[in-house]
Amino acid sequence: MFKEISKINFSEFENIIKNPSQFLQEYNISLSNNEIYFIVSLILLFIVGVFFELFKSKKEILDSYLPDIDYKSNEIASNINIQKIDLANAYISMGKKTKAKDIIERLEKNQLSKSEKKEINKLKKLLNE
Repeated sequence: MFKEISKINFSEFENIIKNPSQFLQEYNISLSNNEIYFIVSLILLFIVGVFFELFKSKKEILDSYLPDIDYKSNEIASNINIQKIDLANAYISMGKKTKAKDIIERLEKNQLSKSEKKEINKLKKLLNE
C-alpha cells in the first residue's frame, strides 16, 4: 500500500499549474491564468506576512523608553497612567480634592513605573496641605 502511495503521478499537478483556468472551468469559474496566478501570489504573500508577524520578537517596554514626565509643559501624554496623574493634578489645582483622591486611589491599584509612583507621592503631599 505504501508503495502505491509513494508513486504519485505529478503530471496532473503539472497540468493544473501550467493551465489553472482549465481546471477551474470544471467548477464553472472563469478566470484567466494570469488572474489565478495573481490571486495565488497575493494569498501566499498574506500567509508569509502573517508568519512574520507571529514570530516577530516582542520587546519589553522599559521606563527609559517612556518620555520624561514634565508637568510644566502643556503636552498631553500618551501613557494612560500619566494622563490620569495629570487629571488628578488638575483637580487639585481646581480645589476638587475628593475627585483627585479617587483618581489616585484607582491609580495605586495599577502597576506603575517608578516615575509614576514619584508623581503620585507628590500629589498626595499636595492633597495633605
